[in-house]
Amino acid sequence: MSKTCGDCSVVSDPAKYDCCVEEVGNTIQHLVRIMQLFERDQIKPQGFTTSQAYVLTQLYKTPGITMNELSEKLNAKTSTMTRIVNTLVRDGLIQRKRDDADRRVVVVELTEIGKEAAGLLEKAIKAYYRKIVDHLPEGQVQEVLKAVNLLVEAFDEVNPNCC
Repeated sequence: MSKTCGDCSVVSDPAKYDCCVEEVGNTIQHLVRIMQLFERDQIKPQGFTTSQAYVLTQLYKTPGITMNELSEKLNAKTSTMTRIVNTLVRDGLIQRKRDDADRRVVVVELTEIGKEAAGLLEKAIKAYYRKIVDHLPEGQVQEVLKAVNLLVEAFDEVNPNCC
C-alpha cells in the first residue's frame, strides 16, 4: 500500500515511509505530553484527579445515569468506576440512588456541591480550550477539527476496544 506523507509524493519505499511514521509518532507523543500538562495545570488545581474530573464532567453533561452507562461512556471497567465514584460519594460530590423501576440498577448523580464543583471544572476546561481555538489560524478551525477527527478515527481503528 502506498501512502503520502507531509510534502512527500507517494512513498512506496518503506525506508522513506518510516520517516512519516516517525513524524506522526513524535507528534502524537508531543500531544500526549501537552495533555498531561493540561491535566496538571487545569484539573489538579481544582482538587481532582483526572479520572474524577472525567466522572464529574460526564455527570454534569448527562445527569442521572447508571453506573454501567458511566463506565461505558468513560471506557472504564465497572470496578474502576466504582472506586472513583466511592471517593466522590465520600467527598459529598456524587450520590447513588436505586432505580425505582429496577432496584438492582444504581443511578449516580451530582449533589448540589458536586454540580457547583463540576460547573467550575467545566468552565476552567472550556476556558483552556477557548485559548487553544484563539491560537489557531483564523478560518482554519474546521480544517483542524477535520484533521484531528481523522487521527481519532485512526486510533479507533487500531484500538477497537477503546473509547
